[in-house]
Amino acid sequence: MFKPSRKVTASFGVAMIAGTAGLVAGAPAASAASVNPDLTCTEPILHWNKSGKQTFDVTLTPDTGSAPGTVQAKIDAGQNPLRTDTVFENIGFVGQYTFTLSTGGEVTLTAPKFVANIGPTQGIDPPEFTADLAIPQAAPGTRIDLTLKTFAVDVYLPTNPNGKITTATCAVTGNNGVVASYKVADAPADPTLTTTPGQVKPGGSLTVAGANWPAGTPSVTLCDASGNACDPGKVTGALTVTDGALAGTATIGATVADGSYQLKVTVGDKSKTSNVTVKADVPSNPRKLTLNPTHGPVGTKVTVNGEGYTPNAAVNVVPTNAAHQPDVPGMVTATAGADGKFTAEVTVTKADTTLIAASEDTTGTLSAAAPFTVDGGNPPVGTLKQDLTGSIAGGGLTISQENGGIKLSDVTLNGTQQNMTGALNTVTVKDYRGGATGWTLTGAVTDFTNGSGGTIPADKFSWTPKITPGEGSPSQAVAGSAGPIGTTGATLASAPNAAVTGGTFAADAGLSLAVPAYQAPGNYSATLTLSIS
Repeated sequence: MFKPSRKVTASFGVAMIAGTAGLVAGAPAASAASVNPDLTCTEPILHWNKSGKQTFDVTLTPDTGSAPGTVQAKIDAGQNPLRTDTVFENIGFVGQYTFTLSTGGEVTLTAPKFVANIGPTQGIDPPEFTADLAIPQAAPGTRIDLTLKTFAVDVYLPTNPNGKITTATCAVTGNNGVVASYKVADAPADPTLTTTPGQVKPGGSLTVAGANWPAGTPSVTLCDASGNACDPGKVTGALTVTDGALAGTATIGATVADGSYQLKVTVGDKSKTSNVTVKADVPSNPRKLTLNPTHGPVGTKVTVNGEGYTPNAAVNVVPTNAAHQPDVPGMVTATAGADGKFTAEVTVTKADTTLIAASEDTTGTLSAAAPFTVDGGNPPVGTLKQDLTGSIAGGGLTISQENGGIKLSDVTLNGTQQNMTGALNTVTVKDYRGGATGWTLTGAVTDFTNGSGGTIPADKFSWTPKITPGEGSPSQAVAGSAGPIGTTGATLASAPNAAVTGGTFAADAGLSLAVPAYQAPGNYSATLTLSIS
């Protein structure tokens, strides 16, 4: 009798999976198992009915990977227990293998048609075959077991090779087991990002590196210390990703201010940040002195304040003449604090003193000096000298207004929210203090009430500030942000600290009160309080 080889391989189209879970294809690997279950076979027309065992070997390549994807299944089935009373030769068969999935659903693989004999002592022996299996989406880490459910063959007689006459179905009735398993690969690791050095000056470059990045073109941006307000215009990147490794450089913009930032790199849907400090070069000699007073007669005691010195260093403070000859007997020693600052007092004992110096070393390299003028010294023969003195006292920081009342526009209720509008009475800021200190003008408002229980919350009242400097005003005043004022207050205008501050300014604002659609009618009032500091 003819017995087909079990090693004949044939391919067929992609098999479809029923159910909500699937198998997984991925990295090169293989999963193979063998089961020998008890089958009960029935055929309704020719009555080829028989029970017995049949061996099934299933190999899956690969057995681990991402989803969706494709996996190859190879099935080698042993001789079927189905038997006939007489020998039938050259019968055509098409095998169908149905497996259940441990996660739910079924998959049926159909083998190519083959020819075999069947008789009282010989069952059907299907040839080995392979097939591609479509893999749907599945959760990372999921294990899917395949268990044989049924084995069926469509039967074709030699006289009618293209017409199926019957189907024999063999159901598993015992001794079954897992014939193959798949595992969905674990989720990829999060990308990493490092930047070196941790501190860079404006216009400087950072070395950028990382791992676990997806393929794509990296983009880079510079964000504030909390990761917000990201601005791609503040940094330029030259980055690549090769096999998940991120590498390249990022150059900080030359105009980026000193401060703490986060460098953010994005590739596809993956982003990561790294802390970066931007700081301009520190001067080679940051030391400086201030004197009080800066002039006086011989015998004047001078308070010397220094900063920028090495923390905890001993500092020699001494009066010096124009030839840089120190008054060694008049020298005193102070110790800089942890912040690099110190205070010392020296006495000017020589009429030729022109400055006071403070140094950490004997060479004067780590030093600073400030000029001092000795008053009332003897002038050269044939000349007269008159010392002129005077003092300038700083003025005050004040605000004023011409009118204390504001009338907002009236509204008539119409079932929609409306706005009552008006304008702030101009507030005049006068900063005559001199010096380097700025100011902030703020406002806070109470709730609006009509005296009969009606209330509009203070946060419904908003303004749009405006500030106009007077001619010659050195301070650079800026208007506050438009928005609600509220009971906690908001900024109308401000001027920052600077080398020179002062001036006059006119502060104005457009006002708006949001009136709810069904607000109780009446005459509403509130108090807007303005203050400066």
